[in-house]
Amino acid sequence: MHTLSNLLSSIKNAQKAQKRVLYFSPFKKISERKKHFVCSACKITPRVFGSRLCWDFCRIMYNEGYIHGFSQEVDGSLRIALKYHFSGIGVIKKMETISKPGFRIYSSKKNRLSKKSQGLGITILSTSTGNLICDREAQKTKFGGGEILCHVF
Repeated sequence: MHTLSNLLSSIKNAQKAQKRVLYFSPFKKISERKKHFVCSACKITPRVFGSRLCWDFCRIMYNEGYIHGFSQEVDGSLRIALKYHFSGIGVIKKMETISKPGFRIYSSKKNRLSKKSQGLGITILSTSTGNLICDREAQKTKFGGGEILCHVF
């Protein structure tokens, strides 16, 4: 499964379970034999590596106000502090993967970025240099085009 899809589904599951903190650990540390990770928010969930893609995704989510914070632990695991309203409802309403490993979706110009939900939410894009940016940053800078990864509301 795609690394970003694993991260999105783990965050969704953690919010449904009302978990405040989510840990992502490299599978070498947990088990050499098993091909999945054990998630602190759920019983068993396919795990993701604490990679640069996950780090950049968490940076964008923090800058846009969807999570409280994130940090890298000593053992290489990624710690994500989720954000909730006072009523206990998660800040993230919907997360959907747009570009998938078998079907990539690209945006050639910044005017092709669609605005869903009357400008609410963000679209996360991958640039040609390998960095991740949100749609607001892409409109401010000279964004030549890239892969549309996901929408977050």
